[in-house]
Amino acid sequence: MQVTVVIPIYNRARMLAQALESLRQQTYKDFVVIICDDASKENLQEVVDKFPDVKIEYHRYEANAGQFRNAMRGLELCRTPFIKYLDSDDLLFPEALEKQVKALQEMPNAAICLGGMVSFEELPAKNQINVFDYTDPYIPEPRTQRQWARLEEYRGSNPSACMYRTEWFRNLGGFNTGLVGIADWEICVALSSKYLVTAVNDPVCAYRMHTAQITQNYSVNSNAVLIKDVFWLTSNANPYRERLGIPLSQQFFMRLDVCWRELRIALVSNQKNLLLKKWWEIVVLNKMLTPFIFCFPWFFILKLIRKPKSQAKIFHSFNLEKYKNSICSALFNERAISL
Repeated sequence: MQVTVVIPIYNRARMLAQALESLRQQTYKDFVVIICDDASKENLQEVVDKFPDVKIEYHRYEANAGQFRNAMRGLELCRTPFIKYLDSDDLLFPEALEKQVKALQEMPNAAICLGGMVSFEELPAKNQINVFDYTDPYIPEPRTQRQWARLEEYRGSNPSACMYRTEWFRNLGGFNTGLVGIADWEICVALSSKYLVTAVNDPVCAYRMHTAQITQNYSVNSNAVLIKDVFWLTSNANPYRERLGIPLSQQFFMRLDVCWRELRIALVSNQKNLLLKKWWEIVVLNKMLTPFIFCFPWFFILKLIRKPKSQAKIFHSFNLEKYKNSICSALFNERAISL
């Protein structure tokens, strides 16, 4: 076996069936799936039994560990050169594993292969989806150039769009489980500080937009996952801080950036007063209010200078209909519909 696909999951039986169907359709067959059931209340073994033609190792744990701690359980069980993380609510396109394995084999000094991502939502109407946009893989600037890669944009690192070289992923310590929402971004930054990064400039995964996902809980009104993660990531309390290879000046810029980002969210929210109070409490607790006020002019100028160029719509460069059909094929298969 060359690839281990790790699926950490809590409940989501129907979505698991859809994710497994996308794996059943892979053109590359030399892989094993490890499902880490984080003490689900739903019967996920029933879903696994519906896919006898996919090599699956199902492990159910009695204690709930959370998303990335649960994912690390899968890493410990991995015995293949490459590891692919797949969020239970996402899908892989049929050629995803084939293309990413090839890319890593052709660049033996690369620790991670990124890929393109199509965002979609499943509509209540039967057998219909909305496709929103396409995200290019984003490779950070080589650190030897001493340039500020636009790392604070948190893009191009969706774990379902990444494949990792297992040995180096493991040697670096794997996911930083002290982070709730951006451990996938952090490991990409950490790996890119020590090793080369390659990419597949085609869609490899379909990213599902829905209300239950952790990325919908980044803003201040949902326990402030993002701002708390960034503050902790750039603090002395983070034991993995050094592995990022990010200059302290950029870490400080990241703090200012997340303060500004979450403040903007609060100001346009229907619950403005509540969110502003929450923002104030977090920023004051982390002693960032005074730096934010006095450094804002400097930050604002740098933000304008370093603003990423708008991503051009590139649906025309590949057959979007083909990818929409692939998503529908995985979503609306008999195994999933019967759940």
